[in-house]
Amino acid sequence: MTGESAMQVPFVTTVLFADRDGMTVRLQYGVAAPSEREARCEIERRLINQEIYNYSISEVRQATSSEAESLNLPEGGIILLN
Repeated sequence: MTGESAMQVPFVTTVLFADRDGMTVRLQYGVAAPSEREARCEIERRLINQEIYNYSISEVRQATSSEAESLNLPEGGIILLN
């Protein structure tokens, strides 16, 4: 590695949670990261830091150009989309 950080791109990450009644809650997050793998790792890290363990990540995909424009995420940023 040359010390330069990889270019960050926006990803849309879908996370499924089970609420207290056993119902599935689906949330989407915008995540700025250099790769899909790193976007997944970052959302997992943040969920664990909030002591949220009962989740599954159902999808991580690169944002479309219109999604990326509207997200306007800073490097390393995460935002709840819904």
